[in-house]
Amino acid sequence: MIDSIIIFVHLMSAAVGVGASVYCLYLLLPRFDKQEAGRPMDENSITYKLLDVLVPTVFVSVLLLVGSGIYYLMENYTEQVNLKDGYYNILGIKLIFVIAAFFLSVYTTFALRPRISDLDLKPEEAKKEVGPTLDTMRALSQVTLITIVFAVFMGIYLARF
Repeated sequence: MIDSIIIFVHLMSAAVGVGASVYCLYLLLPRFDKQEAGRPMDENSITYKLLDVLVPTVFVSVLLLVGSGIYYLMENYTEQVNLKDGYYNILGIKLIFVIAAFFLSVYTTFALRPRISDLDLKPEEAKKEVGPTLDTMRALSQVTLITIVFAVFMGIYLARF
């Protein structure tokens, strides 16, 4: 029963992370970029508000993926002795993608997001950084999405073992 709950949490966090990223980055943002074409990017732009919600959501999803994956491996360690050859090779590749997604989401959430969230403290300096920081956040969110998708596909491939 515990394994079913852990697998459910693992799959739901993957679905939320991938789904929210695809929805925001490829459906909402291009549409709103057309509407805001002439306006400067600032703290009131839709791009900022969407990325301000998306980045922590993806971080929590990746954190849940890592936590549930580690818990599942620790719970079922004795059952993994008789696995087919190549399982640990694929698991190692998957873990590289997971680590990359984790550190990308940590950097985006805790380093890039605060650069423009404290606009009231130093408005003259931060206003110049809003556009480039939002572009960097968008690019890193796309890279994070790609790494999560690769990790998910590696996990699906591991299910055959």
